[in-house]
Amino acid sequence: MKRKVLVNAAAVILLAALMMGTVGCSSNVEASNARLTNHMTEKEKEAAEKTEFMLLDKPWECDDTERSKGGKDYGYLKDKIVYCEGIGAIVNGEPVFNALPPKGYDGGAGTTYFGHFDFSTNDTTYEEISFESLEDAKDVLRKEYDEEIANGYPKVPADENYELLTALYDAATSGDYEKIDQAFIDEYLNYYYSNNGVVDWDSESESMYWEMDDEKVAAIKDSITEYHLYDEELDINFVVHVTTPPEYDSSRDYPALVMTDAVWRFNDVTALYNAMAEGKADPEILITIGFAYDIDSWDNEVRGNILCDHKKEFLDFITDNLMPYLNEEYGLDYDNSTLFGHSQGGVFTHYAAFNYDLYENRPFKNYIIGSPTFWTPYFTCVSDYEDYKSEYGYFERNSTYDRKLLITAGDMEDEDYEEYYGDNDSTTEGVEHLESRLKEHGVTTYKVKLYQSHHYQYVPELLMEYLTDTY
Repeated sequence: MKRKVLVNAAAVILLAALMMGTVGCSSNVEASNARLTNHMTEKEKEAAEKTEFMLLDKPWECDDTERSKGGKDYGYLKDKIVYCEGIGAIVNGEPVFNALPPKGYDGGAGTTYFGHFDFSTNDTTYEEISFESLEDAKDVLRKEYDEEIANGYPKVPADENYELLTALYDAATSGDYEKIDQAFIDEYLNYYYSNNGVVDWDSESESMYWEMDDEKVAAIKDSITEYHLYDEELDINFVVHVTTPPEYDSSRDYPALVMTDAVWRFNDVTALYNAMAEGKADPEILITIGFAYDIDSWDNEVRGNILCDHKKEFLDFITDNLMPYLNEEYGLDYDNSTLFGHSQGGVFTHYAAFNYDLYENRPFKNYIIGSPTFWTPYFTCVSDYEDYKSEYGYFERNSTYDRKLLITAGDMEDEDYEEYYGDNDSTTEGVEHLESRLKEHGVTTYKVKLYQSHHYQYVPELLMEYLTDTY
């Protein structure tokens, strides 16, 4: 376990240059320390590695040797359906086990069992469903998936699962599939899950897992350093990229802009770097935190596991491992550094902003809380999730607040996810209620801004405005 002088997690995002106000009353918390104490374990220190810049080589696009465990090449499954009746199927590389077609299904009437997942208990209950024909089966299955969505199952995965399952029903009816046995499925699942569910056979996809313009990234690659860090608490590997500003001077300290969800941030990195190069922004060090290349960083379940369910441990990693580790190589100005997260990342930065006082290390003065999805099933399934409504007890521990917050959302985004809200606040309602609580506690060092946007489209504009101080 990591040694902590103070316990728990924290630091939410904020926009330093824009918000220079003071809190309403004197603070119980101290200013951020000039240097940080590294609490990495020996195992973590030994695993930490600065490597060549591998991102442009797309390490997630495995070659046949890497992707085939035991010498087997599964690439041919990309556009194929293989099926073991009554056991399971692999449809276009994805395992399918729920609501399988009845044995010997020929497109007529039939009965199967649909498994419904309960996020509150993590249990699956099976419901017998019947249909009169292939088309009726598709309608019935659509209703079952719609019920899943209404009960909190993420819409996109549910819709994808529906498409895979109905493709299997079509194949079972026509006989257009390859028969396999359970041993084949077991071998494939060992491969599939050992690779974290990432089965990307499409080498032509330029941005399937990391959203970026290769040419623009290549133009600044000499300013980017790549690190691979292991966290023992989470038992997971992270890939971190540090982009130093143009004309970087290693003898001086720079503010850092630290961004979660690196998979979506590299277009922002190149844009922000170019803004600094053009003199439109003061120089800052840009730091992105992503999952290791063999983890599907687009998967909301993967993200939710870290950003929501294990947000304390993730904050431990950033506060006591990552930032002190980087501090040994870079001069970082913690009094002006910022932590940014969006969506589930916004849930995390809110948590970080109101738990920073529990740490010896305090690497951020500013927090940007982007579209916090306090309603997401990956957060509401956490047992103590409602603690966010009291800012995790921060104001029970302190009489004032001395960090700076920028809280943002898109003014059109509520309509995007309304089927998930249930009795919870929508995104903009959550922002509104957070602002009300801050006012109640006399906090003045915050700003709320709603963009004319849906859920994520405004983020590049937000980050550019942050760096160029154009609010």
